Amino acid sequence: MSGAFWLSSWLLLGMLLLSGCQSSKLETTEDSDGEWAFSWDNLERRIIKLTDEAMLSENPSKLYRLKSRVIGIHTGEHTQQAAKRAYWTAVLNTNLIFVEQEHGQSDQVLRLLDESIELLEQTNYDTAETNALLAMLYRTKIDHDRTQTFELFSKMQDALDVAINADSTNLRVLLAQIFIGVAPVRGFSIDVDIQACIDVALTSTYDAQGDALSPSWGLPQIYTLAIGYLMEAEKLVEASDLVAEAIEKFPDDSVLRYWARLFQIELETSDE
Repeated sequence: MSGAFWLSSWLLLGMLLLSGCQSSKLETTEDSDGEWAFSWDNLERRIIKLTDEAMLSENPSKLYRLKSRVIGIHTGEHTQQAAKRAYWTAVLNTNLIFVEQEHGQSDQVLRLLDESIELLEQTNYDTAETNALLAMLYRTKIDHDRTQTFELFSKMQDALDVAINADSTNLRVLLAQIFIGVAPVRGFSIDVDIQACIDVALTSTYDAQGDALSPSWGLPQIYTLAIGYLMEAEKLVEASDLVAEAIEKFPDDSVLRYWARLFQIELETSDE
């Protein structure tokens, strides 16, 4: 299977579900799809929901409306809140990138990539999650602009190093390492133990207290990457077993449901 296929399948199927922002109430307005009391926690849940809907409908209009609302959130003189708003705009963009890669235009993908990278490079909200997301964005842009491969690879490596040094066991940092490890840049090498990262991510118990959002929101993407990694190694029995484990934990995840159908694993029929 080609690297392009895996990038298309894995990227942002949650790449982008990287998080770590503290729940924080900010001023907002009524959402067109119903009242939405804003909080960072609710925002990520909504991004995930609307991204899944966009993939099924091949229409990201609700995601674009949500992005407009996030950009318009009033933060006053709170620079930290403004930095969080920039981060979440980048998260939204990365979800939009995935949808546009599948159903949209390549020039829009590049615009979203550039906007997201610029937002994160300019913000001083310097967290493990922010740098993990930046590393993945740099890796993705290489496939859309080969003229900057060396510069983008160097930035990717620097951002990943910062993320690892900040929190090597952070689920989103592990996700970034796995994502970059399974999609190597031709002619370049990076020191990532893919299987070790997968093992840590799938066997650790994460503490979701304090500022950290629920780490389970990143685990479906780890499972997706791990399944693809086994498929690439032609370990079909192990891949099937991992699909069964993943779909039991995340029965509504659209990508895992695809894998379950591929391996003829029985799905719940309530939403079929």
